[in-house]
Amino acid sequence: MELSKHKNHRDASYLSWLRKQECVISGQKAQCAHHIRLGTNGGSSLKPSDYFCIPLLNEYHTTGLFAIHIIGEDSFLTQFRLNKNELFIGYLKKYLIEEFNTYIQLEDLYGESLIAYMIKLIEEKGPTFDKARKKAKSKKTKSSSISKKSITENEFYQKAKEEKKVRDRQLRMKLKEADKDSEKDFSPILKKKTSKSVSTFKGNEYYEKSKELKRLRDKEMRDKLKLSQKVNKKNNAQTEIYQQAKEKKRIKDKEFRQKLKEQRKSV
Repeated sequence: MELSKHKNHRDASYLSWLRKQECVISGQKAQCAHHIRLGTNGGSSLKPSDYFCIPLLNEYHTTGLFAIHIIGEDSFLTQFRLNKNELFIGYLKKYLIEEFNTYIQLEDLYGESLIAYMIKLIEEKGPTFDKARKKAKSKKTKSSSISKKSITENEFYQKAKEEKKVRDRQLRMKLKEADKDSEKDFSPILKKKTSKSVSTFKGNEYYEKSKELKRLRDKEMRDKLKLSQKVNKKNNAQTEIYQQAKEKKRIKDKEFRQKLKEQRKSV
């Protein structure tokens, strides 16, 4: 049976027992029980079953940097390498042993089917969902003036929100300081451009010196290019003379070999 197909059971005794257990992250005594919505029967405006809870400290629930209400359930379970089904099975087994003296030793059932079986046993031995539902309705009729507090009015939620606001402000201040430091190097140039015209900038002493240096460098570059062109022409001329001499030598050698052959034949 899938966890999403379960009823939204309400069991106050199970929740109070779960808050007395150790926190799944720190191992200290828990302060609250968090309802897991991921992969269970909870919705956007519907709280999951009370049997799909894990015990946590307030630090890991709402106030801490890695609190489940801040980074989200998926990131929280991945960050601390938690398996929600194994946690549900472990706490349901322990609850059956301590409260009802019932031991579960089944090899055929495992995973979600084992969770469904243990919830059925607890519901048979403890209060049913219908009774809890009727009591909740009667309480609403008696105390209709009392409004239910939302999570935004929670003290821990407000503390976490304030800490996040402070961290965001510090980050913005650091970014502004970094931008100011990067603009320091360019501020004199920007001031000159805004305060002085192009004509006054041209008449500047440093501008004239740089202009003269650039003219000298360009002249040196042109002289080097001319010299390299002359050297290339000279080398080309030398190579032509060398090739002509080489060709003449080859012809003379050929004629000499022919004369030697003729002399040998005559002898």
